[in-house]
Amino acid sequence: MKAWKEFVSQQPLQPLDENNAICSLEQTAILYVGGDDASEFLQNQLSNDIRKIDEHHSQLSSMSNAKGRMLGIFQVIRIDGGYLLLMPQDIVADIGQALRKFILMSKVVLADISESFAQISLTSSQAELFDHAEFPAEIHAVTQTDSLICLRLPAAPGRHRLLLMSNDENEAIALWQQFSNTLPHNDENHWRLQQIDAGIPTVYASTAGAFVLQMSNLQLLDGVSFKKGCYPGQEVVARMQYLGKLKRRMYRAKIDSGYCPAPADKLCSKQAEAADNSGQVVDAVRLDDEHCRLLLVAQIAKAEAGDLVICGHSEDHLDLLDLPYSFETD
Repeated sequence: MKAWKEFVSQQPLQPLDENNAICSLEQTAILYVGGDDASEFLQNQLSNDIRKIDEHHSQLSSMSNAKGRMLGIFQVIRIDGGYLLLMPQDIVADIGQALRKFILMSKVVLADISESFAQISLTSSQAELFDHAEFPAEIHAVTQTDSLICLRLPAAPGRHRLLLMSNDENEAIALWQQFSNTLPHNDENHWRLQQIDAGIPTVYASTAGAFVLQMSNLQLLDGVSFKKGCYPGQEVVARMQYLGKLKRRMYRAKIDSGYCPAPADKLCSKQAEAADNSGQVVDAVRLDDEHCRLLLVAQIAKAEAGDLVICGHSEDHLDLLDLPYSFETD
């Protein structure tokens, strides 16, 4: 993808646009899982029911350790001959290593094929911009050709999102030229912002092993099946779902100041002088010099009482925002 990378590097960047942008995903990895036993293998490792997807329907899923703490969250796409797992670049090596421990005698092949695809994120407030027969119309739906995979993604209200993945450099460049006439070019922070505003959590290397999936609202995003059977951490997940009471969940928030935290930064009560197990930042993006938007996992009681700040930054007020989906009722 040398020609593609050179082409994208020459495209001028515009200021971050919340509602409309095109961007190249350079920090999003693609892990290929193939072989005769790929379906059964992933069914035994991931939180969602892999049997429910095909070449036309993708899926959100996760992988956890034995303690039920997530090591990664993935968009899973079925292709001819296997599956593609999309995840941040900084966890793909660890996820590959973790999966290889379970292969044993299975006929499974794992490979990081990130360099084989150009990945283009499209966001627009104009639904008609993506109203083409070759593009999927429903959320998580997929269309595929020999060279191009198109995926419709969840978005904040009033926005529409597509992910285009092409293994043909000329095709990718042509698609970019087609949409860049209408959409400004943003960096990958635009992609992260869209995930934040859609309420979709991301696990980075810094937060791997930090959250049980219900803490990050994955059960509200169809990212888990409670009927599929065993996988690592399944007992912890099931116990929390059926026997426990959820004490932490994920919220969307904003900080209107010059400060923006990073994933894994700790939350505190307003009067605390040090980290007090209140919660943790999932992801955060600076919109401009005075505004930051983020996802955080926090103790429900403290969040709903408005008793949260980023540790060491009590002067930077943290305001909770609506998510595009509702919390479960007790």
